[in-house]
Amino acid sequence: MTSDSAPTPASTADSVQLNDESLAMLLEEVSAMANSGRSLVSGLAGLNDVALGRLGRAANFVRTRIEQGQSPSVAMASLSLPYQTPIRVAMQIMAETGSTQPIHETVRLIRQREDQQRRVWLTAINPLLNMLVAAVVAFFVLPWILIAISESEPIPSPLAPSVTEICQAFVQNYVLAAFVVISVLACFAVWIHWGIRRSNRRAQPSHVLASFCRWLAIQIEIPDANIDTARAIECAAEVAACGAPGGWKNVATNVRRGATSEHSLEIPPEAPAPIKECVVDLVAGKRDPQTVAHDLRKLSELHERRANQQQTWWLQNVPHWIAWILMIVIIIVLLQAANSPLLDANGEIPQ
Repeated sequence: MTSDSAPTPASTADSVQLNDESLAMLLEEVSAMANSGRSLVSGLAGLNDVALGRLGRAANFVRTRIEQGQSPSVAMASLSLPYQTPIRVAMQIMAETGSTQPIHETVRLIRQREDQQRRVWLTAINPLLNMLVAAVVAFFVLPWILIAISESEPIPSPLAPSVTEICQAFVQNYVLAAFVVISVLACFAVWIHWGIRRSNRRAQPSHVLASFCRWLAIQIEIPDANIDTARAIECAAEVAACGAPGGWKNVATNVRRGATSEHSLEIPPEAPAPIKECVVDLVAGKRDPQTVAHDLRKLSELHERRANQQQTWWLQNVPHWIAWILMIVIIIVLLQAANSPLLDANGEIPQ
């Protein structure tokens, strides 16, 4: 007898972990097997090729686990810790309804997150390069200029010796200048990494709402499928919240008890009003499920755009502002240093 429970940490740790692209390719193969009517075991046996490398070993691992009595959903989910919940739920829905749409949605989710991470780090390159240029100018170029100006200064200022000594240290010791540049760049990189993590946390609630709406819409729009509404809500919440449905689990329980109003369903208060309305209309049968699914997809797109804006705003704006401020400060220092001898000389001319 197979089990559809979530994979335990021990079983997950013993599995063949795939990277995102290999995992997406394997899921696409599973979808193709389902569409062609092939059994999962025989289809995975065909992928057990040495030339496929880790992908082939993963297919053999899943096939072996299924033959040993483990459910296909749990065996497939154990291939990836970050995506084990959507994979497990997608496999269960496919087994119950025959629809491969949840598998395609999981592949889209994997590739979307991979693309988002790539774009975020590529966006971080520009401010890092700006900071590198600013640090090199500040600790390699600027000391030479200030030393040359201080040596030709006709009337030294009271602060000139200390500034000159600092600049002389950088001019004579390239290791010190390089160490300072690397330290500044490292601190800036740590700051950017902190900002990225902060932006991801800020965007997480919108990502959760977008995933919930999309997965609920996928289930209720499957044609010729007798969908259990409570089960659909529970699965959508489980995927959106990475295995912890939270308050939506109570909603599913109340649906099974016959609740139909927003108050009796006890929908989580953090859910926006349009989502609450869609859930109530779906449970109470006030609107056609296809219409509700259409609205849920639109809401998913709305919250996905909001999440992307929240995730990229900090990185696209704040680091650039800091880099520009540093460059402006360097320019001001250069102009002040270049004009100070002339201004001091003019100050000493008798009136």
